[in-house]
Amino acid sequence: MIIGAKGMSQFDGAVKEIDTRIAWVLAHREMSCWLKEALKSALNRDPFDILNDLEILNHLLRARSDALIGQSLGERSGGGDDSSSGPTI
Repeated sequence: MIIGAKGMSQFDGAVKEIDTRIAWVLAHREMSCWLKEALKSALNRDPFDILNDLEILNHLLRARSDALIGQSLGERSGGGDDSSSGPTI
């Protein structure tokens, strides 16, 4: 660990800065309850577990959101293809 002149590691400042950002999101009334609960529940978890969960959430929720948006855009333009018999395997 690298210690600075005041006895703090180089990471202490980074943690304080991100904690300030998290506090801002938690205090912001227009942020979603889902986001706030996710942040609160993550604060005391192992950071490696958080990163693993983030990868899974990103993979699944991004794909689902992209599919739903694509479906919505297809329905609006009338270009929806109803000939599909299910998911491609």
